[in-house]
Amino acid sequence: MTKGWFVTGTDTEIGKTTFSTLLLDYLVKKDYLVTGFKPVASGASWQNNELVNQDVQELQRHSNANLKLSQINPYCFEPAIAPHIAAMGSHTVIHLDHIKRVYEEAAKQVDYVVVEGAGGILVPLHEDLLTLDLCATLSLPVIIVVGMRLGCINHALLTEKVILSSGLTVLGWVANQINPEMPYYQENITTLNRLMTSPMLAEIPYQDSEKKEILWIKEQSIFDI
Repeated sequence: MTKGWFVTGTDTEIGKTTFSTLLLDYLVKKDYLVTGFKPVASGASWQNNELVNQDVQELQRHSNANLKLSQINPYCFEPAIAPHIAAMGSHTVIHLDHIKRVYEEAAKQVDYVVVEGAGGILVPLHEDLLTLDLCATLSLPVIIVVGMRLGCINHALLTEKVILSSGLTVLGWVANQINPEMPYYQENITTLNRLMTSPMLAEIPYQDSEKKEILWIKEQSIFDI
């Protein structure tokens, strides 16, 4: 049975792709056949008559299943704006059943799927359709990437509470140090460890380079699914 995770974040641009690719790298080293999956992406350019999103390219590059972009990214929009606005602008209706079909077809071909959401957990995809509804449709445990900056405690607690109150599973959270000069960084980690219901799985220290490294705190916990 194929298993996987839904990676969400406390905001946009806080490291969901960074963590997703690091998780893919980890699984590849463990000799698993894996793929990344991005249900909805906005912000893309035309390449060879195909809309290509940079995050989707990164997920594909760190996967070892050799699936096509269309197999791991059902909906892609050119403007770098909120997905539901981009969808309306292109007269496209985002259907959860279509995403599920594409996901299940990809999942049949691998051991694990790392699904990366767009923005945060309550980002709209179409009218009253939220990313949270997509999580429920795919029935995957959620990993929260916390962008470590001022306000992260509130954002992390709210994100976890919303997911849990919807009856979904939060497998854990990851601290991503996006601000190298964040005051009281370690104190914020300590507070999150005390207040979050789910465990801290890993930490991504600030790294001024393309090659990122991850510090696993509870490495094997990701397989508790």
